[in-house]
Amino acid sequence: MTFDRLIKNGWIVDGTGAARFKADIGITGDEIAAIGSLEGAEAAEIVDAEGLIVCPGFIDVHVHSELALLGGPDQYAPIRMGVTTQLASPDGFSWAPLSAEQLTEMKDYLRTFYEDDCIDPSRPMSVDDLLRLFTGSIPANIVLQVPHGSVRQAVLNWETRTATDDEIAEMARLTREWMERGAKAFATGLEYEPMRRADLRELVALSRVTAEYGGIYVAHQRGYGDNIHIGCKETFAIGTGAGIPVHISHLAIDPAAAAQLEKGAAEGADVTFDMYPYPAGSTHLLLGLPPEAQAGTPVQVRERLAGAGFRRSIAAQVELAFPQDRVRFASVGKPRPEAEYAGGTLGPVPGWIRDIRGWEGKLIGEVRDELGIDLTDLICDLIVHTDYPSLMIFHWPPERHPYLEPTFKHPLHMVSTDGIYAGVSPHPRGFGSYPKIFREIVRENGWQTIEQAVRKMTSFPAERFSIARRGKLAKGYYADIAVFDPIRIKDRATFAEPRLTPEGVEHVLVNGRFVLKDGQVVPGHYGRIVQ
Repeated sequence: MTFDRLIKNGWIVDGTGAARFKADIGITGDEIAAIGSLEGAEAAEIVDAEGLIVCPGFIDVHVHSELALLGGPDQYAPIRMGVTTQLASPDGFSWAPLSAEQLTEMKDYLRTFYEDDCIDPSRPMSVDDLLRLFTGSIPANIVLQVPHGSVRQAVLNWETRTATDDEIAEMARLTREWMERGAKAFATGLEYEPMRRADLRELVALSRVTAEYGGIYVAHQRGYGDNIHIGCKETFAIGTGAGIPVHISHLAIDPAAAAQLEKGAAEGADVTFDMYPYPAGSTHLLLGLPPEAQAGTPVQVRERLAGAGFRRSIAAQVELAFPQDRVRFASVGKPRPEAEYAGGTLGPVPGWIRDIRGWEGKLIGEVRDELGIDLTDLICDLIVHTDYPSLMIFHWPPERHPYLEPTFKHPLHMVSTDGIYAGVSPHPRGFGSYPKIFREIVRENGWQTIEQAVRKMTSFPAERFSIARRGKLAKGYYADIAVFDPIRIKDRATFAEPRLTPEGVEHVLVNGRFVLKDGQVVPGHYGRIVQ
């Protein structure tokens, strides 16, 4: 027997949850050609995996990685964790299909989450234009989702009203265009603009189109935490109204959330969810402001927040939304050019705005105290006078930390990172989630076995999102494979040093080619847009 690549003597954890077994894997082209005792087989590349776990490459169902995969310092960060496939357009974010003017505005809005130099706003961006950026240019696979944000912006711009029947029909046409290109889900972010302006009628209509293609509805809900009942009620109504399975992004299971999932199942909703292994979230500064503060284009938001009267009207809400001992700067933007203030609509530039570098890692309360200014003024001035809303890390209060255990033990849970690959000091979840699960949740706490954890990272998401021939180790499946040391694997990324690479991930293959070998990156663009 002759193969292109051969992995010998490993412990096979096939992704299904079944017990591990000792075997070899022979790879020909981009497929697994054989699994079993392959003694005497020859191959151009042979890896001895004695003592190591050999499993399917991990599938990250919620991660802001699309543009990072095209280049830059974090291009291989997911690969170093064993991730071989990532879902695009999390929270409904994307850049197509948009006119040049719309694209400029969307780039401005999303700059917090993405280093986006590869997006050219001087001309329109069609769906096919966007997909061409990724073809032959990425080291890992991406799975498309219909991005509600750009679909709605393409039709209604940043309007703060519900859509008309004709507008819903046009959004349905764009949804169909994405599904025809191979999208597996309709993804939305109902606490972000312009998606938060959608009503149930719009969401059901677009989900029905998605359901025609066997897709699912994926939601950053309109409510979590104290508002979990609001978010889940809407999600379940969309599922039953459109006849579509639903998936809730980054959901932690406290007693209220557990009760909602039980209620949804009783009502006939087909539900799953994802979560990462850190008691802290991350998003842009703007999201903590009340909905009326976020309405409209980025320019309109800045003009509104420049007003002293408006700031006074939201001050009480701001104090509640930003606990000053638990909200930390991950990144701050660059001061905006002085020329933009010629019209006078944004007011005077505070002197401190020119000296904001070095805030990364600091608590927002520390910065406020250093400057001696009001919290609302600090937040509004940062949004008004820098080139994007700062990226923030929101640490959970201590009483919520125990909820990670029921989250990861829940049978409907699968793994994500919600990784953000932009800025100076992003959340470590994008650099350590999968190794952290094996270190902390499997090895130290015993909440799961390796086999159970791998299933939540591989076959479960593959089945849920209809990702064919991936997520399992089986003959005829694509050779997306991760090989790691079950004793040594651990995360090193911290909030202080988020980009530290993990240990113990030895080899990673994407479509049959090594992209990590002996712990070292093997540069190559073997990833695909999964159809």
